Amino acid sequence: MLGVVMKKIVIAIGLAVFLLLFSSASPLEAGESSTCVVYFTGIGCPHCAKTDPVVLKELPEKYPNLVVIEYEIYQQRQNAPLIYDYHQVYQSGLSIPLVIFGQNKFISGDLPILEKFEDAIESEAGNLCPLVDGTGIRFEDLDISSLPGQPKIITHSLVEETDLKTVVQSELTLPKILSLAVVDAVNPCALAVLIMLLFAIVTFSPKKKHHILLAGLSFILAVFVMYLFYGLIIVRIFQLVNALTSVKLWLYRVLGLAAIILGILNIKDFIHYRPGGFLTEMPMFLRPKVQSLFFKASSPKGAFIVGALVTIFLLPCTIGPYVIAGGILSTLSMIKTLPWLLLYNFIFVLPMLAIVGLVYWGVARVEDVSGWKDQNIRYLHLIAGLVILGLGLAMFFGWA
Repeated sequence: MLGVVMKKIVIAIGLAVFLLLFSSASPLEAGESSTCVVYFTGIGCPHCAKTDPVVLKELPEKYPNLVVIEYEIYQQRQNAPLIYDYHQVYQSGLSIPLVIFGQNKFISGDLPILEKFEDAIESEAGNLCPLVDGTGIRFEDLDISSLPGQPKIITHSLVEETDLKTVVQSELTLPKILSLAVVDAVNPCALAVLIMLLFAIVTFSPKKKHHILLAGLSFILAVFVMYLFYGLIIVRIFQLVNALTSVKLWLYRVLGLAAIILGILNIKDFIHYRPGGFLTEMPMFLRPKVQSLFFKASSPKGAFIVGALVTIFLLPCTIGPYVIAGGILSTLSMIKTLPWLLLYNFIFVLPMLAIVGLVYWGVARVEDVSGWKDQNIRYLHLIAGLVILGLGLAMFFGWA
């Protein structure tokens, strides 16, 4: 009974996240205008943060005939190649923020845009929308669906009081972070380590169930805290890399490729399972060392210390999805990444909490949980592999 219920829960979570990943965003609306420009920006770009309120809100409110075709290139990865394409035609450069009016008519950088954009709007009244092939067209005659990438049309009638960037960012980030967290949560490596701990606790105190609860929660708390710390480090490393715009444009695709490889490795473990799979399970030579540590965790304090140490052994088999998540979150400030990391790690430890609860309340014995894990380990790899493979393909090809 326990096995059937847990299998259904895991499969349901995996399918739900997989479907959520490919949910489509709401379509863009068109407005009417006669002075049209293309604007390249990026979420997480400090210079763009200065110009976005002016270009996307203040000036469209002031000039009802202004239309801004916005291309956000950090979160909307399908837009990233377009800055290269426009540069080839308009020689507009690869730096953002960037406003393009037409041939030899563009403004690049935060200070030039803040100082010159309004004057350019007045001097270039009636400007045609500059298209990626070098031609221009009146906005009234433009077929919005023919525009490449994922543009956002900003006009006087479409400017809202809400923070447009925050909305877009949340829509793009939530399915990915949930997917990666679920993949990590059903990781057989993490579940096996917790089962080792419970076996050690039961061996020392077979009749003291409260020891199972306290030691188990202490271990899980240590894992949560240490992984939160590791996550902050990972995000910071990516932020340093992201300082280079040219690297940042390709980083998302590299992360997608890494996810594809990790997904294939998990699916391989479903097809041909061998314990200690590369990047999918704890290496076999590390397991005796971890087991010996657990027999020192006979108290909540000992379980916490051992839990903190064991995270180092867990990293080889759980770090893959976490690194990908850190790369996605690196466009945010460190403060804004914290809620996402807390959510990720809460989902990561949920199965551990469930196992401790089942054993403590007598719903299942440690042997039952261990047996269920061994019987279904291939299916856990399959679910993780399908979810992360789908995410990787979506990231690599710009579908999400």
